[in-house]
Amino acid sequence: MCLIVDTNRASLVFAQLPTTDFIPIRDWLTSRKKDGQLVVGGYLEVELNKINGARRFILALQRAGRARFIPHSKVSAEEAIVDAMGSCQSNDSHVIALARVSGARVLCSEDGALWADFKNQRLINNPRGRIYRTAQHARLLCHTKACRKNLG
Repeated sequence: MCLIVDTNRASLVFAQLPTTDFIPIRDWLTSRKKDGQLVVGGYLEVELNKINGARRFILALQRAGRARFIPHSKVSAEEAIVDAMGSCQSNDSHVIALARVSGARVLCSEDGALWADFKNQRLINNPRGRIYRTAQHARLLCHTKACRKNLG
């Protein structure tokens, strides 16, 4: 699945020496033997750009063809739809909108309310969202029909 990394985990995932739990993400995104894809866009892109290590790493991923940027206009339009649904428990409707527009179905985050939103079938479905928290979740780092369709 395409991956979204929330800002509350970005400094750990994109650190020069990531913690053990985030090495599988780094490997999936950077290994020539794997086909990892990071999805960035909308307000999440603005937030990630404020984190130096994240900004540099994402730029390197973009140069390698491993980061996909979704236009702010698409994410903002979808965010308005998500907000109108009134189903979000978190204050991160921009992350839900990004997942809906991009087809990404794996989220690396430490925000419990966002986890509930990401797994809410009303907000994200076909396939449902999954949460990456530890190295034990490395099996989630693969593509599904939702992100493959949006990869082109």
